[in-house]
Amino acid sequence: MSDAIVKELKKIIADELDANLSLEEIDETASFFEEGLGLDSIVIVELITLAEERFGFRLSEDELNLESFVNLTVFANVIASKIDAAEKQKK
Repeated sequence: MSDAIVKELKKIIADELDANLSLEEIDETASFFEEGLGLDSIVIVELITLAEERFGFRLSEDELNLESFVNLTVFANVIASKIDAAEKQKK
């Protein structure tokens, strides 16, 4: 599931955010910040909002920490765990 989430996050970054990055330039293991993709805090907030809308989850205040946003792979894993938890609650 995380691979599909990474692909969707790449599309969001390339197509919907003011990040000036193409799909090919986005490395899922690169840092979101200066030394990696160079995303600023405003773009990160927009990414979180769009991801929450797209995947149907909400991050708690506790989950809004730097560890959740190391790179796309880590963020995709956070999203996958939120989706899994929501599905388990439905059962």
